[in-house]
Amino acid sequence: MNEKMQKMKLIEYCSGNSMPFGNKKGREVFPQLKAIIDSNPNQNVFEISFDGIEFTDSSFARESILLLAKMFRGNKGIFLSDFDPDNIDMLDNWDYAAEKVEQPILVKMGGDIRLLGNQLSSSNQEVFDLVMKAKAITTNKVATQLGLSVPNASTKLKKLVDGGYILRVEEVAESGGIEFIYKSIC
Repeated sequence: MNEKMQKMKLIEYCSGNSMPFGNKKGREVFPQLKAIIDSNPNQNVFEISFDGIEFTDSSFARESILLLAKMFRGNKGIFLSDFDPDNIDMLDNWDYAAEKVEQPILVKMGGDIRLLGNQLSSSNQEVFDLVMKAKAITTNKVATQLGLSVPNASTKLKKLVDGGYILRVEEVAESGGIEFIYKSIC
């Protein structure tokens, strides 16, 4: 459960530019970040640090990271960190881009984690919150803790995986069979 995480500083992929913007710059950053993910096939979660980044627009957000997260969703997770919570305009840009691309993304801001993009229904939000709190959980535990049937819990978890909100990994169960473990991205 405690996997080593690859932390990428966004500014290093933007030629030191603290205010990267536009489709063109986003498309330049995309293959660099993709190469890091491709070169770490056994790693499931990647952190992109905004340390040193002052501002980005929604076009850059879409082309650089959100389309990358969408490409890998269900298999690998990407989250943002070191995001200035007082930079409301940049948060709005990323939220807007995440909605348009239909790719949610988690942002760590100090001790808080915020979900950007399309919001979940209240019942799916409850399942998402449980996965975030537990960090890793089985379908049976979700069903038990939320008073759901196992098939209902399974359907909700699958929807969260398919939507890019959480990850699903296969592990060997105590019985020797395969068991799905649902994990938070950050």
